[in-house]
Amino acid sequence: MSHAAVDFSPENYHAVNQLRREFFSPGAPRDISLTELKLWHADAVDHNWRSQYLKDMPDFLAGYFGHRYEKLLASGKSGRRRANTFLRNTIGKNVLPRLKKVTGQWQKDYSHGMPSPFKDNLDNLPTYGRDQIRDLSYNVANYLAETFNAWTEDSAPEQTPDKNESRQRTAEAYVYLAREALKCGTTPPFWNSVQKTGRIKLRNAESALLRMMSPEWWRVRLKRRRDLQREHMAIAVGQVQRTATAYVSRSTLGEWVEQKKRNREFFKRFDLINEDGDRIAMAAQVDRSNANPAIRRCELMARMRGFEDIANDMGCAGVFYTITAPSRYHSVHNKGGFVSQWNGSSPRETQKYLCKVWSKIRAALSREEIHLFGFRVVEPHHDGTPHWHMLFFMLPEHKARATEIMAKYAREEDADELNTPQALKARFHAEDIDPAKGSATGYIAKYISKNIDGYALGDEADGETGGKAKEMAKAVSAWASRWRIRQFQQIGGAPVTVWRELRRMRGQTLDDPKMDAVLAAADVAVDWAAYTQAQGGPLVARDALVIRLAYEITECGNEYGEDVQRVQGIYSPHVSGSEVPTRLVKWEKVAKLSEAVAKDAVSGRNAAPWSSVNNCTGAERRRLELELRSRGFEGNEAEISILLRGSVLDFAGAGKVKFRNGRVIDSNDDLSNEMWPGWS
Repeated sequence: MSHAAVDFSPENYHAVNQLRREFFSPGAPRDISLTELKLWHADAVDHNWRSQYLKDMPDFLAGYFGHRYEKLLASGKSGRRRANTFLRNTIGKNVLPRLKKVTGQWQKDYSHGMPSPFKDNLDNLPTYGRDQIRDLSYNVANYLAETFNAWTEDSAPEQTPDKNESRQRTAEAYVYLAREALKCGTTPPFWNSVQKTGRIKLRNAESALLRMMSPEWWRVRLKRRRDLQREHMAIAVGQVQRTATAYVSRSTLGEWVEQKKRNREFFKRFDLINEDGDRIAMAAQVDRSNANPAIRRCELMARMRGFEDIANDMGCAGVFYTITAPSRYHSVHNKGGFVSQWNGSSPRETQKYLCKVWSKIRAALSREEIHLFGFRVVEPHHDGTPHWHMLFFMLPEHKARATEIMAKYAREEDADELNTPQALKARFHAEDIDPAKGSATGYIAKYISKNIDGYALGDEADGETGGKAKEMAKAVSAWASRWRIRQFQQIGGAPVTVWRELRRMRGQTLDDPKMDAVLAAADVAVDWAAYTQAQGGPLVARDALVIRLAYEITECGNEYGEDVQRVQGIYSPHVSGSEVPTRLVKWEKVAKLSEAVAKDAVSGRNAAPWSSVNNCTGAERRRLELELRSRGFEGNEAEISILLRGSVLDFAGAGKVKFRNGRVIDSNDDLSNEMWPGWS
C-alpha cells in the first residue's frame, strides 16, 4: 500500500492504521488489531491460532488480555503452553461467550429484522472517538434528511391537501422516518407512546422530524450509546470487579475525571451578565449550587434529619431495608470468578428490575393503606450491579406488614435459589433502627457520603472492595453518571424543588399566612421538618401542597420547535392570585472579558459585539441548510444569512420562512396542539 493510495480522511481511518502497521511492521499480516500486532512481534508462530480468540475483540478490551498473554509467554520454559492455555480457557471458554451475549443484545437494537444502512459503523461504535462519532452523526442525519426528501417527492399529492390531510401526511412522514431511525441505532422521539396509542400531537411529530434530521441530536445519542456499550462490554469481560477496577472500568473513570476538569475550565471561561450589565463569575455560581458535592450532601443530610424529627414527633418506627437483584443480574462473584448464570444485564437493566419490584411494593402498600416516608439510596456492587438501601418511617402497627410485603416482592423472582438463610438475607434484609446504636440519620449518613464525596469517612473501609471508602467515592459517582442512575430519591414529604425556590426569596414575606409559614420554615428557620409540616406533612398528596412551582412556557423555545418550560416563581393552588415571581433578573452566559477588553469597558469604550450571526456554529448552519432544503430552498450561505439577520426568506415556489427562537418557521405554520389520527 503506497501513500498515494490512502485517503487520510476520518472515514478511512482503518486504511490509515493499516498503512501505519505496514510501515513499522513489514511482513505483518494485514487487517490485524494493534494488540495482535504486538503479540505477532512477540511470537509470530502462534498468530493464526491466537487470532480465533482476539481478532473480534476491540483493542480497548483485548489490550488487557494481550498484556497477560505476554507476561505468561515470557515466564519461562513452559510460558508458551501457559499463555496459550490462558487464551483457550479464560478467553475461549469464558470471556468470548459473555462478550458475544452482550454484543448480541446491542445489535438487536438496530436490526429489527431489517438491514441497517450503518451496520458496520454501529458494530464498530465502541471503538469510535469523538471525531468519528461526529462524522457518523452527520452521515446519519444526512441520510435521514435525504430519505425524508425522497419520501416527500415520491408521495406528493396531486392536489394541495387540506388541513386534516396535511396532518395525516405529517403523521405518515413521522412513521416512515422513525422506522428508518430505528435501523440507525436509536428509538425515535415519542415512538413508544405512539406504538401504544397510535396517536401523536402535531407539534410532537414536527419536532421529532427535526430531531431525526439533526446531526447534533444524533451526536448526543450515538455518543451515549457508545459509552454504555463500551462499559457493558468491559463488564462482560471482567474488567469491572474488585480484583480489576471496582464499580466502573478504568477508562470510564478516567473519562469522568477528565470531563469534570473540562467542565471546570468551561465555567472559568464564562461570566453571567444581567440586563443592567452586572457580571458574576459562572464558576462561583456553580460552587453555590447543588452541583457542588458538599452542598448536595449537606442538603440531603438536612432533609434526612428533618424526616427523623417528624418521625419522632409522630411516634413512627424506623426500618433500614436492603434489596438486591437475583444472582443472574450479577456479573462477577464477590470473591472473584464469573457468575455462570449471568443473563448479560447491564446496570441500567438491573435498575429497571429493581424499579419494577418497588412499583409492586408501592402498589401493595397503597392497597392496604400503609403509608411511609424516607429515602432511597442506590449504590453499586463491586461489579457495577446496583442495589438499594432504604430508610423508611411508618406507624409501629404497620411495620411488620410493610416488611412482609417488601420481602415477598423482593424475593419473588428466582425464589428457588433462596435455599439458605444467607441467600434470603442477601436478596432482602430489614434492620430496625435502634436508638441505642445511633440516630436513624446516622444509619444512612455513610451511604450518602460514600455516594457523593466520601466526606468524614476517613480511613473507613469500603465494604464492597476493601479499599478506602473515601477514595472509592469518585468511582461510584462515575458509575452513576455513566449509567444515568438516580442515586438518591425522597419517598413522601414535600418537594425539594419548592424548598430551593423559596430559599431564593431572602427576607421576603407573603400575604397568605399558610404560604408565609412555609416560606419562613425554608428561608428563615432552614428547617426541613417545619417546612414539610407547613406544606401538609410527610404524607401530603401533590394536590394538597400549600406552595407549588409556577412555570414560564416559551413557545417554540428550542431548535426543534418545542415549548420550553422554566421555573418562574411559586404559587398556591388554594389562593387566587398568589403567584410570586422568584426569578426577576435574567442572566445570560458571556465570555469573560480579556484584560484589554476589560480596560476598554472600564474606560467607557465599547467592547467587541456579540451576535448569533457571527457566532453561529457549523452544526447550526448545517441544520439550517437541511431544513431549508427540506422546504424546497437551496440552503446556501446567502439564504442562511438572510434568516440569521431576522429577515423573511421568500423565494418563488418555495414559500416564505423566517428564523425564530432557533427554529425555521413557515409563514402559515400551524402550531396547533390538537390530536390527529394515527395510521394503520
